Amino acid sequence: MKQLLSSFVIFSITSVLFISCGEKASESGTNTATEEKMKPFDLAAAKKSIEDANAAFGNFIKQGDSVGVTNLYAADAKVMGANMSAVTGKAAIQSTFAGFINSGVAGVKLTTIDIWGTESLVSEEGTYSLTDKSGKELDHGKYIVLWKMEDSKWKLFRDCWNSDLPCPK
Repeated sequence: MKQLLSSFVIFSITSVLFISCGEKASESGTNTATEEKMKPFDLAAAKKSIEDANAAFGNFIKQGDSVGVTNLYAADAKVMGANMSAVTGKAAIQSTFAGFINSGVAGVKLTTIDIWGTESLVSEEGTYSLTDKSGKELDHGKYIVLWKMEDSKWKLFRDCWNSDLPCPK
């Protein structure tokens, strides 16, 4: 009898706990914040957003708009380009891209090869090609970018690239 009573008590407590854990957190029957956290990270959607930002990057360079390029970067971004010192912050990044544009870079094509990451930080591996106004290729190479979620948008957080061309002699 004691064993039966003990089993009944354990079953009752377990049932109450199980049922209470399954109840909705709000009267409307849903808890949007909890549901958002429980949704799996959509890497394909992140890739699409990053590819769209890369296309915008190319369009801003074509238009000679260093401010537009800079706005694609996070507030605490760092650019680590080939043959140059690293630059940090939006003012330095804008100056860097204004210098590229003024030196004759009129086109940038960015091609994503692969991405991986989480809902807060995504890594992108890709290739780039720089052209002048006539379409002549000035440089090509590869890059790694860390993208950071900021203000509900993917922003460049760390941008590092290097050329596939031989070093100048």
